[in-house]
Amino acid sequence: MLKHKRSSIEMKESSIVLDLMPVFKSRNIKFPAQFLKRFGICSASASKMIKGKAVQINFTQLTAICLNLNCTPNDIMALRYLPLPENHALKVIRKLESHEEFKSIDEWAMGKSFEEVREIMRK
Repeated sequence: MLKHKRSSIEMKESSIVLDLMPVFKSRNIKFPAQFLKRFGICSASASKMIKGKAVQINFTQLTAICLNLNCTPNDIMALRYLPLPENHALKVIRKLESHEEFKSIDEWAMGKSFEEVREIMRK
């Protein structure tokens, strides 16, 4: 049986990615790298996580992030370029947005009715 390094695995399409910036912005965290380093994530990993370049995350890091940001893994994960069938369970994960276009929750909700926001949240 041949063994392959994890780095040799290539996907033709990108998949599930770590996307922390929307949660940082919604929590008004101005210095995300310092925030991550406070609970034991090294500088290199923190930088990759913030830039969306992290290719792996361990459960200790995931637990620390979720506990300290008061969020779930679904809140910090996004889908990028992954075509899925209409009824696939991964459809509940949000699509990756450009960080430049990200708005705070207040800005995003402005002009939307309560019913519109509720309907969007259901999806």
